[in-house]
Amino acid sequence: MIDTSHPLCGQNVADTIFCLPSGRGSCTASQVLLELILRDKAPRAIVMRDDDVMVCVGALIAQEVFFKTKVPDIISIGSEQFHQLLHQSPKYGRIERDGSFVFGNVRHVHHHDHQHHDHHHEHIHHHDHNDGVDDDLYHHTTNTAEDADPLDSLTLTEEEQQMLASCAQRGNEAQYMATRVLIRYAHLTNPTNPTYRSVTKAHIDGCTYIGPCGLDFVKRLVGLGGAVAVPTTLNAVSADRQQWSALGVSKAYARASMELGDAYLALGCQPSFTCAPYLLPHATPQQGEDVVWGESNAVVFANSVLGARTEKYADYLDICCAIVGKVAATGVHLEEHRQPQVVLDATELAAQLYQAHQQDPTLVDLELLFPALGHLCGDASDGHVPLLIGLESLSSFITRDYLRAFCAAFGTTGTSPLVHIAGITPEAKEPQVVENMRRGCKGSQPVVLTLNMLQETFHTLDSGRRHDDGSSEGEAEKVDLIALGNPHLSVSECQRLAELIARTNGQKDPSVRIMACMSRMLHVQAQQQGYIEPLTKFGVEFVHDTCWCMLLDPPVIPVHRSAKILTNSGKYAHYGPGLTQRQFRFGSMEDCVRAAVSGVYTRKETPLTIATSTGTLSTPSATNAAVPSWLTRPGQLQQRTYVDWRHMGSAATMKRSNQASITTTRATSSVARVAFFFVKKLR
Repeated sequence: MIDTSHPLCGQNVADTIFCLPSGRGSCTASQVLLELILRDKAPRAIVMRDDDVMVCVGALIAQEVFFKTKVPDIISIGSEQFHQLLHQSPKYGRIERDGSFVFGNVRHVHHHDHQHHDHHHEHIHHHDHNDGVDDDLYHHTTNTAEDADPLDSLTLTEEEQQMLASCAQRGNEAQYMATRVLIRYAHLTNPTNPTYRSVTKAHIDGCTYIGPCGLDFVKRLVGLGGAVAVPTTLNAVSADRQQWSALGVSKAYARASMELGDAYLALGCQPSFTCAPYLLPHATPQQGEDVVWGESNAVVFANSVLGARTEKYADYLDICCAIVGKVAATGVHLEEHRQPQVVLDATELAAQLYQAHQQDPTLVDLELLFPALGHLCGDASDGHVPLLIGLESLSSFITRDYLRAFCAAFGTTGTSPLVHIAGITPEAKEPQVVENMRRGCKGSQPVVLTLNMLQETFHTLDSGRRHDDGSSEGEAEKVDLIALGNPHLSVSECQRLAELIARTNGQKDPSVRIMACMSRMLHVQAQQQGYIEPLTKFGVEFVHDTCWCMLLDPPVIPVHRSAKILTNSGKYAHYGPGLTQRQFRFGSMEDCVRAAVSGVYTRKETPLTIATSTGTLSTPSATNAAVPSWLTRPGQLQQRTYVDWRHMGSAATMKRSNQASITTTRATSSVARVAFFFVKKLR
């Protein structure tokens, strides 16, 4: 576990019973699980609170494509039993033959009534006992023969039979393999009567190289005659396809990355190589359009801001669906699953900011508000589709770049592929619709978002600031690298960056490196509009085709572990510390430009006091807090867009033994934190 925000950071999940509420963040977990399975380093079992079938995809691919018979049991046990598991913290457990999970001295913990667990367990199972382990630790399935076809245990619908028959008629083995994966996945989502929807577009996340298994997977599809059935874009890959040597990527790794990208191109995918496909006019879906997209920030943006319909498709499942041209009719593809289940109330937070404006003319910086708020909302929604209320009066001030930052940060902590923002996002614009959504959430308690919570989120993202070192508040800290473009920069962000630099009247500090990831296609557009030349003259280095989550080593990443990386990305501030093992600071694009010129980043921790009718708030309280200074303007650099508030309305790791031990995730706040494991690229 390398996610530094996770309570199990540093633990090894191999050969354990790994317990987590649900998946979170990146779509890459299926790649990770496949690599672990094929290297015999996977958990023995994965026990979940929620029915998150996306976690099963890596095991599905291991069975269907690589014919592995040894995969982890993957089961879900429901909220009540998972809560009991967390609080009892047993050291060992087992999966019984009937699919029950027994932990510690607690016997026969069954899943809830709708039998979804039984279906998980029937088809995603561990049945290799040739390792000297007591057979009682694992159940035996009814299909004991290694060559038994998992489809034989399914009752195929007429539509599914026609899909398979069509593949047979065409004689296309890749399409047949992809169809089998899709059908098995669909039966996990709906065991009794799965149905399917045709898609119009696809975006593939599985083109990042983290190990040889992913490359082997796509080469098998190519060798079997695979081809995508719909227009398909590719996510950022693992290396800049032209500058890899200058960026310090080894020849062997660059070759593997390019071979992987070329294999996807051979399937008919477009060479977009961007994590922001919604910025490409030809790739942007319309409201109500069913698509199959991977890449968490793109998925959340497509559903929430564009109103398109896509699940957060796991790597490998995405290309299978693109080859078939269909997806399972499940999740947010269906209207009933797009309805919010929890209300996140930011009304109090907005009111406190309004009070701050009344006392001080300094206005609130939306550029930092939205990634921090997105990160907080993902955590607070706890796996549910949320409705965020209280920001309605901001709608005329909010740009798509702000929403991109919000969605990217939301995607790092949230499980849901969709968030509604009242008065802003397309499915929650009308007041009556919002009111109906709120009524539909009456079964759940609204989560009130406060400035205290937002301040805590900022501190989580600004994790590299010094602690208890005797330094004075507001003291400047040296910055070594400034990282922009996660998600990839838009043309409008290039324009804003050029304007900020023009207003500095200064030169970049030679000790600071400033780099930006951007789509090659949009880089050409920005160049044509005159934004790139002043940026490169200032010293901005552009990286294409790849993203910050794959740029993990020197010379891009500073050599020294104590080096400071400043970013304006909530997503990169979240993942970066674990991926690079470096210190991260979090600030706005304006903060980044200031630091590029001065070479330092000033700590922003002094709260702005709020005058109220009952006195002056100068210190945080349980429900009220002084406005943190990171949300206020640090000084005069340019005429920026701010909000005019006058228009506001009112586990321990388990060792191999004759009983597998259990790794669990504990609740560390009012909302249980969810597990996420992300393996660094394997060279």
